[in-house]
Amino acid sequence: MEVPWLASFILVTVQFTLRAVSTAVNCPINCTCDYSKPTGDASCTGLTVDCQGHPGIDSEKFTEQLDSLLSSNLTYGRLTSLKIVNTTLMHVPRSVCRLKTLIKLSLDGNRLTRLPDNCLCNLTALTKLTASRNRITHLQDGLFDGLHNLRTLWINYNQISSIGLRVFNSSSMLTSLRDVQLKENRLTTLEPWPYLVGVNANMSNKAYVDLSSNKISVFTNMMELKLKCGMKPMYVDWKLEYNSIRHNL
Repeated sequence: MEVPWLASFILVTVQFTLRAVSTAVNCPINCTCDYSKPTGDASCTGLTVDCQGHPGIDSEKFTEQLDSLLSSNLTYGRLTSLKIVNTTLMHVPRSVCRLKTLIKLSLDGNRLTRLPDNCLCNLTALTKLTASRNRITHLQDGLFDGLHNLRTLWINYNQISSIGLRVFNSSSMLTSLRDVQLKENRLTTLEPWPYLVGVNANMSNKAYVDLSSNKISVFTNMMELKLKCGMKPMYVDWKLEYNSIRHNL
């Protein structure tokens, strides 16, 4: 005799098991994947890939597996939050550059030596970007162009020794940026770009720029920023501790 509720229970269990197996296959080997899904939705809006610094992960294979995961129906076109942390990742996969729904992107604790051209500028919904504890050496012009919603940028504990003159200037249209952290890098000079971050803020909600523990010894103005009467005031808290500042040029 058929028991309707038992048949339904078995069907639901099988469907759940298949979904779990599919998810497990998609996650890169030796890593954990934490998915956030809206109730009743098969796709996810949040994903954390954490390899916990596992020493036996091949970088190329990991990137291929990550590309496959981020191009799958489970994630593509739905993600608003993505964290890829504590991995052997050496470059940002192109699949990340196509996730135009992202609001938050964390790339902390990897092996990145640079952030890619013509990639992050596609993610115009981003409000927060972090890439701390990598090996990034330079921030090139055009890197953040058009990210008018970006409020928070943290790239601490890297090896950044230079920043392109257009990274933070007005043509980049970083009109919401209020929190920039570049502490524990290798900057030796400082252009007046923090002024352009400060003009996005106001008296009751100041911007924040942390450049502590670099090697800054002089202020420069190769950006040719000209201060004059009537310019919009800036409201910014700077941190410049543990540098070697001597004088202004």
